[in-house]
Amino acid sequence: MTTMISAAPSRGAVGVFFIRLALLAGFVALLPARALCDVAPPPSPSPEESPLRSAPAPYFSAEEEVSPDYDGTAGSSTLINLRGQIPYAAGAARYVFRVRIPIVTSAPQTAITGTGDVALFDLAVSDTQSGRWLTGATVRLPSGQKDSLGTGKYSIGPAFGYESRRGSWVFGFFEQNFFSVIGPKSRPPVGQSKIEPTIAYVFPRGWTVGTSRMTFTYDWVRSAWTDVPLGVGVDKTFADALRRIDASFEIEKNLAGVKGAPGWTLRTAVKWTFR
Repeated sequence: MTTMISAAPSRGAVGVFFIRLALLAGFVALLPARALCDVAPPPSPSPEESPLRSAPAPYFSAEEEVSPDYDGTAGSSTLINLRGQIPYAAGAARYVFRVRIPIVTSAPQTAITGTGDVALFDLAVSDTQSGRWLTGATVRLPSGQKDSLGTGKYSIGPAFGYESRRGSWVFGFFEQNFFSVIGPKSRPPVGQSKIEPTIAYVFPRGWTVGTSRMTFTYDWVRSAWTDVPLGVGVDKTFADALRRIDASFEIEKNLAGVKGAPGWTLRTAVKWTFR
């Protein structure tokens, strides 16, 4: 989702972001020691075992993204992404249902705040000796509160992903596609492919360093890449027998140089996984 910026920057947004980052660090530091303990990386699996032993678990996450500028255009904004996953089974087959809700919480004076288009994912889970595959479909609903916050179209498309772990290294990707099928003719058609690659290294005591949530976006209507991000992230994991908490910080630079797209993005996130 892109929010067009045409006013002077909201300089307080970046300051508020770092205040919230400090509060996030304090929240993690104050977690009860008896309730949460550091997580060490599991041992490397043997060739006969799947590198992802555990079944998919339900989770909820909240991400805050601050974009101080938009390809040199004055302006800044704050976006909240709410994500969730619910696993379920149908016979011997396993599936996960995912949802993403974007909410623009702050923007320059002439921009709009509110909820954007909701994305839904229904994915089949398949474990192999080399890794885990996800295959299925995605639907994006025209739930944007204002025209600038959404596409106005119902969009569907295939989605698939893969993740593998070898020792302390994690590799993977997730691709999602959106092509408009229903919507007012006055709104432009939608044709997007989004690819999220993952490369990370898991250190002892629950620390992980790797790529950020880099979402490369190709717009088939424009015939151009609108997002070409390059970023890094740091994640800290805490867990007990019932739940796992991940706290992370990421920074990205969009190399596409498209007007109206974020230049730099700072991201913090907290993710609760329930076992």
